Amino acid sequence: MSVRQVKIAEETIVDGRAFPLTLGPAGDSNAASLLEFVRNHKESLLQQALLHGAVLLRGWDLKSAEDFAQIGEALALEKFPYVGGAAPRTNVVRDVVFTTNESPPECPIPFHHEMAQCPTPPSYVLFYCDTPPASGGETPIILSSEVARYFRVKHKAFYEAVKKHGVRYVRVMPSEDDNSSPIGRSWKSTFNAATREEAEAAMKAIGTEWEWLENGDCKTTTAVVPAVKVNEQNGQEMFFNSMVAAYTGWTDSRNDPTKAVILGNGEPVDGDALLDIEKYQIENRVAFKFVASPHCSPTLVPWSF
Repeated sequence: MSVRQVKIAEETIVDGRAFPLTLGPAGDSNAASLLEFVRNHKESLLQQALLHGAVLLRGWDLKSAEDFAQIGEALALEKFPYVGGAAPRTNVVRDVVFTTNESPPECPIPFHHEMAQCPTPPSYVLFYCDTPPASGGETPIILSSEVARYFRVKHKAFYEAVKKHGVRYVRVMPSEDDNSSPIGRSWKSTFNAATREEAEAAMKAIGTEWEWLENGDCKTTTAVVPAVKVNEQNGQEMFFNSMVAAYTGWTDSRNDPTKAVILGNGEPVDGDALLDIEKYQIENRVAFKFVASPHCSPTLVPWSF
C-alpha cells in the first residue's frame, strides 16, 4: 500500500520540515489498509515522528476505538499502564486506548508531556478522535526543542537552576475519582491500589513521598525528575516536563497550582518565567482540528515533540 504527503492548513515548517508531517492514503482508505501500512512501515513511521516531531495520519476510515487500538499495537511498542497520572480517565481498549480526560470540557489542559512527573514516562503518545466536536476541540502541539531554546535564551538563570536541580511535583489526591477536576484522579486509581498499604508500596517504588490527610486525601511529592532532557537519538535538548501545566492548571478544591511544582532542592520555581513560557507556547503552537470519519485518524507523537 502507498501513501502520499498531505498539507494541512495548520502545519508549520521548522528547519525545513513539516510539523506535523501529514500522510494520507494514495489508494484504499479503509482501516485494514492503514493497519497494513503501519505494520509494514512501523520503523519508518517512528523515525518520521522523531524527525518531524509528529505524524498525522489523515484520510483513513477508522470506525472505532478497536480500530485505533489495532493501529497502535501494529507499531509494536511496549504498552504503558496509566499509573501515576493525574487525569481522570478510563481504559477503553486493553491498556492501549484511554479516554483523554473526563473533567468538564471548560477545564483547560495546559501544555505538558504525558506523565512527565513520573520517573519513566512513555516514549510515544497517540491521539485519536472518535466523535469530533461541533466547535473547538483542537489538539495543540509544539516542538519541545523550540521551547527549550526559548527557555534557555529568555530565562537563563531559571533554566540553569532547573538543569541543576530538576523539579518535584506536589499534588493532593482524593480517595475517589473526582471527574469535576482535570487532576481529579484518586490515589486509588493513580497507584492502582485498593488500600493505603498498596498505595504506599507503589509510591515507595517510584520515590514518591506521601502524607495522609484527615479526610482521606493523600498529599504526594514526587521524586526529583528532570525538566530539561536531551534526546539521545538526535541530540536535541527538550523542554520535557509538566511545569507549565502544574503551575497554571493543577487547580481544584484541594490544590494550589502555584505550589504544585518546586525545584528539586525545595526552592520555588520562577512563576513569571513559566507564565512567559506558557505565552510562548500558545503563540507558537500548532492546533489542528480533528474531523469526522472517514478522516478521523491517529496522530503519532514521540516523547521529544
